[in-house]
Amino acid sequence: MIACNRSVWIAIWAGNREQLPAGGYVCEIKQAVEVKNRNNSGTHLELAVEIIEGEYKGFFERDWRAQTREDKFWAGVVRQNVPDEASNKYEQQCMFFKRFTNTVEDSNPGYHWDWNEVGLKGKKIGVVFGEQERMSQTGRQYTATVAQEIVTVEDIRQGNYKVPEKRLLAGSNTAQSASVGSFASEDMPF
Repeated sequence: MIACNRSVWIAIWAGNREQLPAGGYVCEIKQAVEVKNRNNSGTHLELAVEIIEGEYKGFFERDWRAQTREDKFWAGVVRQNVPDEASNKYEQQCMFFKRFTNTVEDSNPGYHWDWNEVGLKGKKIGVVFGEQERMSQTGRQYTATVAQEIVTVEDIRQGNYKVPEKRLLAGSNTAQSASVGSFASEDMPF
């Protein structure tokens, strides 16, 4: 299992990497791991995904192969909170998680969620990516393309989704762009 490397959240400037445009993409789950939340209040699934249709097919593998850094990372990451009975938001978490599992099942005929994240490998999902302004640890503002919503594969193919408006930092101006991910490994891609 590949550990989540939080240090890669620092911006990788677009001058060094191709920027994935905001939009909807049909993706395949390459790996799924359950990870503790940063604040130790439960867990979430981290899904490493790859675009498998359209102009950007293979985008994240190309990005990974093009990286010259020693600590390469997989930038195509989708996160889904796992319900935590100790949370005061447990019912809401269950609702969102059920929506996620229904989406995976609807996109993969014959598949049924069995509470084993390893079984998600190879499954197709639709992912809507949007732009989000962020601030680096050095105080530089940048724009990242991040997963915003999981929808069915059919919704993506039919254009039945909405690309969210760019999320701006308070009082910000448009800045440089970056795609940010968190799976780090020399052995990728999968």
